[in-house]
Amino acid sequence: MNHNKLLALSLALSASTIPGYAQDNRSSEESTSRRQIEEVIVTARKRSENIQETPVAVTAFSGDSLREQGIMSTQELSKSVPSLQINDSTSPQIFIRGIGQRAHMARFDPSVSVYIDGIFIPRPDGQLLDTIDIESVQVLRGPQGTLFGKNNTGGALVFNLTKPGDTFGGFVEGLMGNYDEQSVRAAVDLPIADKLLSRVSLSSRRRDGFLNNIGSDNNQSIDRLSAIGQLRWDAADNITLDGLAFYGKVREKYPSYHCELINEDALFVNGLGILWSGDTDPNNPSAYRDNCAANNRNNLPDLTTNQGDSFRAVKAQDILLLGGTLDWEINENNTLKTIIGYRDAIKFGPQTAADDGGPQPFLRALVLDDSLQESLTLEFQLNGTAFDGSLDYTAGFFWQDEYKSERFLTSNPLVGAKATNLAGLAAGQAGLDLSGITNLLNSLNLPDATPLIGGLLPLSTLQDFDINGQTYAAFTQATWHITDNIEWTLGGRYTEEIRKSDLITRSADLPETLSILSSVNPRFIPVVPDMGVAYYAGLWSEDPIQIANDILNNYFPGEIKAPLGAPTYDSKDSTFRQFTPMTSAAWILPEQWFDDGILSSAMVYGTWSFGFKSGFHEPSGVDGLTEVAPEELENREIGIKIDALERSLRMNIALYSMAFTNMQLITVNVDSANSLVVTSQNAGESTIDGGELEVLWLPSENMMLSFTYSNNNYKYDEFMDNELAALALRGEFVPVDRSKEDFAVSPETSASIGAQYTFVTDFGLFTPRVDVSYKSEVYMGLDAGSWEVAKSNPDLIYASAYSLIDARLSWNDPMSDLRISAFVKNLADKRYDIGAVGTAESLGTFTRALGDPRTFGIELRKEF
Repeated sequence: MNHNKLLALSLALSASTIPGYAQDNRSSEESTSRRQIEEVIVTARKRSENIQETPVAVTAFSGDSLREQGIMSTQELSKSVPSLQINDSTSPQIFIRGIGQRAHMARFDPSVSVYIDGIFIPRPDGQLLDTIDIESVQVLRGPQGTLFGKNNTGGALVFNLTKPGDTFGGFVEGLMGNYDEQSVRAAVDLPIADKLLSRVSLSSRRRDGFLNNIGSDNNQSIDRLSAIGQLRWDAADNITLDGLAFYGKVREKYPSYHCELINEDALFVNGLGILWSGDTDPNNPSAYRDNCAANNRNNLPDLTTNQGDSFRAVKAQDILLLGGTLDWEINENNTLKTIIGYRDAIKFGPQTAADDGGPQPFLRALVLDDSLQESLTLEFQLNGTAFDGSLDYTAGFFWQDEYKSERFLTSNPLVGAKATNLAGLAAGQAGLDLSGITNLLNSLNLPDATPLIGGLLPLSTLQDFDINGQTYAAFTQATWHITDNIEWTLGGRYTEEIRKSDLITRSADLPETLSILSSVNPRFIPVVPDMGVAYYAGLWSEDPIQIANDILNNYFPGEIKAPLGAPTYDSKDSTFRQFTPMTSAAWILPEQWFDDGILSSAMVYGTWSFGFKSGFHEPSGVDGLTEVAPEELENREIGIKIDALERSLRMNIALYSMAFTNMQLITVNVDSANSLVVTSQNAGESTIDGGELEVLWLPSENMMLSFTYSNNNYKYDEFMDNELAALALRGEFVPVDRSKEDFAVSPETSASIGAQYTFVTDFGLFTPRVDVSYKSEVYMGLDAGSWEVAKSNPDLIYASAYSLIDARLSWNDPMSDLRISAFVKNLADKRYDIGAVGTAESLGTFTRALGDPRTFGIELRKEF
């Protein structure tokens, strides 16, 4: 086969090489220098539009371009989409422009909405779907509070599946890689009748864990199985019904952590004066420090952690999604779409949610048993045009009913203290008679060296949390085409969120705990039953704390290491209402301005929009439920979209300023039982200013270059918190101003560069490709003390900046629709963090989870 024929065949595959380009209209002799970027269609405004004429900051990928870059899961989109950050350690964390949800508990709604074929996915656990049969994905940046308004302050990810075709065909592909990675994917179109079509897709992906946890299994594994079935029925010339069934099964191990001590004065280090198992000298306690040091990354071999056999790195979940979409073309100007979705998911426990990071089970937080998630959504969309096409409009109604449950355990071991420290620990606990405790200790005339053992930190708090919620929303948006080149859009959404939360709390029965200790070992003599305190008729050198904990571990071999008392009940009902308007204006510059010039087309737009995220109820340890207020966001944005050099160069720019009110943040607090609780609060005011750049250039017929860049400047204008030490030691609320802190989790700067070139030979098409992505350092502090550490030693509280290099070499035989690709990801074998938490004021540690090391493999794809 000669080169010209092979090149002609390669044009049919061009969409798989670049996210949209096409040969220009000149003859083949005239078009040897470059190709044009083809028109990319997006649905960012719930109707099909050219991306370059849509006044929204949106990045779009076709399924072919995802494959060309080797993107196998949603998480990898963050390498090449500006302002997008996706972490997936214990749970998915999706952030756009610094806005996202850091915790994965059932009470938290995501700040970035995810849709599959128009069906809203309410829980972040099911958002990081493998891209097994995706026709396109769109990343909408900034609040989409009118048309995609369900708790949307950060943006939206919109996935569209490949629809059934009218002829038999499909593909099969396989992958083999290091760490024994094996992947098989396949899809087939199976026409049933002229007007009834079907498509079935299957995917299986497995990879061994690469992170060796000493004393346990390897963590950070992949084990996913999924299946999709679709039906399309053309019921009439103007009515189409699409049905969807998705089943996903996940049985993986998420990463274990490394630990680094960052504050000697933290509450659990020196601040409370407590002793831990292994402390045999009360004047020189070291067990807590040693536990963290045993899992310090610098003290271990590469890709090795030491969190012991109590770490529950289980990521096990079953997901069922059913959906149906009815498209009714009422007439040539109006269409009614009805979308219904049902999602049922089960997360299997126990799963570690947090701990202090060492091999000993000092501090544990676990999701126990099975967590249930069930939701039903219904949406009506009326789309059309009026006034001879001068007005485009969308109006609709959205409803959701959701139920979710969770059983959560916070568990601490028995600890010890000297007599002089016990009164201080009691001061922070509500309901205790401090003077009586002091008098009791004085009457016993115990020497300061007498070992005192007990539940000075709450042994176990078990909470069953049920949440019922309903959402009602009505929305409308209209675009008036004032002239052929000027348009004005106005829209709004009214949302009502109803939340009902029920909480059952059971705490450890401390007197019963003392009874068990003294019955097994009479040398434990109860002295303060309300605090679960006993003195040990022996020496510290015998390690009485370990002896006491061994008794409880043997007596209660399960996850709950203490007897539980009577349950307490709490319930709250709240309704949150909000109206979120938007308006934008766009000017498409006249085409005649660009005749024979560098520019081919240009659009300038400005947008003013609002986002809203519902409030919720927060369990606060033994204190029951508290209400967290909704967060609101105002966005002001300007942008320009340009095609140039005969449409071989595309450059899109967005500049924005966002003002937050009551931003929902994760922090650390203390309940009345003196137990640390991860909780939520509202930061009064905050601001995000930033800019984004996307460039795609086809300098020649066979070459593609891409570049993305984003910079976001985050600022808290009002963020007040409480000093943890004052709460824990004195029960006092001492305000702390945290407005100077950096935002957590999201990098300020991200960038990417991609390059590929297609060589046309007699043996097929050879396409080498290189992608380089960059993320700047990220602040990972959770409590107020972490910022004090960051100011003196940033390395102890920031995840370091990093760059990743991915490379691929593909061979394509257009005649047989066969493609073989060899790939390597993280070519330089960089070590970087995908999740981290700094708790300098409370735990005194910085725990970090590693991202994937160098991985490589080979793929084969055959279409038929």
